[in-house]
Amino acid sequence: MDRLEYGDLVEPWKVKLIVSRARRMGFRGAELADVQQEIVLDLSRFRYDADRSNGAKEATALTALIDNRLKKIRRSDDRYRDHLQRLGEQANLSAEIHIDGDAVIDVQCAVSALPRKERAVCRELMCGASKPEIAVTLRCGWHTVERLVRNIRNRFLELGLDVYARPKTKV
Repeated sequence: MDRLEYGDLVEPWKVKLIVSRARRMGFRGAELADVQQEIVLDLSRFRYDADRSNGAKEATALTALIDNRLKKIRRSDDRYRDHLQRLGEQANLSAEIHIDGDAVIDVQCAVSALPRKERAVCRELMCGASKPEIAVTLRCGWHTVERLVRNIRNRFLELGLDVYARPKTKV
């Protein structure tokens, strides 16, 4: 069953429009029903006014409303997934970072607060990868890795974690 029925609340063609737009944006399976239920509430409150539509037809206005709502749902899902990933990375950091004392919590918090690419650079550095190796892994230039390492170092210095921000001296 592709779509749910809403009786007199929302016309069937509008429900079909939700499903087709959601599929076009990559929603599948159980996501379709969830998305459909969220958007139907918006559509039940929507009132088309031809005088204020700038010549747009009702279907065009509804398509814009549906697309905007779908984008908002997708962004929210992405933020939630990123949050879960950060929590998982933070949990794994305790096993990866070998620091004595209370500083481990400070370092974990500092690393988990970094943007995604900088966290990836930290993870690679902790595994002993060189900057050129990190550039290959992240599919970026070594200049980008240099900049990210500088950003990480500056962030650690701001937080008073100077010991962990110093570059390793070559022996």
